[in-house]
Amino acid sequence: MIERRWIKGGQLRAKQGDKPGIAGVGAVYNQQYDTGWMVETIRPGAFTRVLGAAPDVRCLFNHDPNNLLGRTKSGTLRLADSDSGLTFECDTDAESSVGADVQRMVDRGDLDGCSIGFTVSKQSWREEKNDKGEFVYYRDIEEFDELFDVGPVTYPAYTGTSVGVRSLWPDGVPAEVRSHVPTLRAADETAKKVDGEDLSRDCFLLVGDPDKTATWDLPWKFSTAEKTKKHLRDALARFNQVEGYSDEALEKAWGKLLMLCDHYGIDVADKKQPRSQRDAGDGDDACSCPCQSCVDGDCGGCDCDGVDCDSDTCGADECRCGENRERMRMRLRLAQNS
Repeated sequence: MIERRWIKGGQLRAKQGDKPGIAGVGAVYNQQYDTGWMVETIRPGAFTRVLGAAPDVRCLFNHDPNNLLGRTKSGTLRLADSDSGLTFECDTDAESSVGADVQRMVDRGDLDGCSIGFTVSKQSWREEKNDKGEFVYYRDIEEFDELFDVGPVTYPAYTGTSVGVRSLWPDGVPAEVRSHVPTLRAADETAKKVDGEDLSRDCFLLVGDPDKTATWDLPWKFSTAEKTKKHLRDALARFNQVEGYSDEALEKAWGKLLMLCDHYGIDVADKKQPRSQRDAGDGDDACSCPCQSCVDGDCGGCDCDGVDCDSDTCGADECRCGENRERMRMRLRLAQNS
């Protein structure tokens, strides 16, 4: 997902020479930038790989594609990886309204900040407590994956509000960032409150409908390791009780749960996946479809015509009818005796 940053310490000035233009530093190395949710630092060499791939980057005013000032493909925008950071030079067109206006505002000093649009391929995180006992999240950007645009901006990004989220992450906050900064989850998307925290869907092992929090189950990612381990143990205990998920989803969730337990030092005595609802034989949690195949424990051969079934997916591999087997059997016996 694309990210945008106004870089503290960036420079913008009129380009020297006969041709009109602007130049500056679009991103500064080793400069801490407080976004309002986390503190970011771009490490030296972060632009090496992306610039080596000769990307087609635009110089835009306020990230607006309608305000095109220059482009690397045409040679009117030139980028370089310097000791201080990402530097650029852009030849502006005095015959275009946007080019003339931007040039004039830079000359007057009305425009003096730069911003970039990018995606990240390599980053590292750490958490520290400040003097108030609050967690501060630090993100070091070590390598950029893509560079979309660079150019002057009127305002730095808003911080601390949902407007700021859209400004910094116009396509939504990347999962990597959300997973490390809990406060961004509720601001970015629909969240489900669990144990006093607002959790986004990537904090759950099982997600039915991404837009319906009622279908999110087995939460695991919390702000503290203590809470995370508590809920991982709870997920182990509850795993065989969840309903409404396909065998494939359950298998993936179980594999992830084992991996997380190993990471957090939680011992799992039996690593064999608990039987799903459909495979549980005569147990109370077994598939409750009233067809004879399911009654015999062969849910894979389900041939229910849907007449006596409340499930929208009856007849499919993920058939889950929501009744217990005893009730289903009683209904079948009554039907046979009538």
